Amino acid sequence: MMGMFNIIGDNVEIGVDSIVESYVQLGIADRFHPLGKLVIGNRAFIGSRCTIYSGVTAGDDFDVSDQTTIFTQNIFGNRVRIGPKAVIKNGCHIGDDVRINSQVFMERVFIENNVFIGPHTVFTDDKHPPCLKYSECVSEIYIESFVSIGANVTINPGLRIGHHSQIYSGSVITENVPPNSVISGNPAKIIKGFDQLKCSAGLFERPFMSWGNSN
Repeated sequence: MMGMFNIIGDNVEIGVDSIVESYVQLGIADRFHPLGKLVIGNRAFIGSRCTIYSGVTAGDDFDVSDQTTIFTQNIFGNRVRIGPKAVIKNGCHIGDDVRINSQVFMERVFIENNVFIGPHTVFTDDKHPPCLKYSECVSEIYIESFVSIGANVTINPGLRIGHHSQIYSGSVITENVPPNSVISGNPAKIIKGFDQLKCSAGLFERPFMSWGNSN
């Protein structure tokens, strides 16, 4: 289903059973990269007033909420959901079953599978902005699988977040996070192990059991 007043380039491929709401721009070029293809899989949902540039590839069940902007040179796996007004800048690689909430900002971030990112989280990519050689100075931020990141978290450039970790809301991450860690504070510190987390409501034996046999 296609809404009204959309701008969709000839370079766009979008799969079957997809919904594109009104006032959407798909497949446009930016000032710094040549026009490429935009390929989106089956059963996509693209909300009103979203902009997705060329040079993007997304798998099936791609769900992008209203007013989100996705720039070029980005790859998304299957079942990726992005909340309203998020900004995905260049050079991100997002795995399967990743949830990116509203008003998240990221650039040069590599995310594995089964990751939750809370609203207003910021992934920084430059130690001393503005630096013309920032991409040579630090590597991408790398988020391993089975990581839950709370709201209003800031992650500094070039860091790695280990698998089976939870980062509490408001944390500022200034160092690599080892696997199986629970992190909190500014600057953030390890406060317990991931296997020590409890379901406070008593609904599950432990949190994150919806991830299946993940640990």
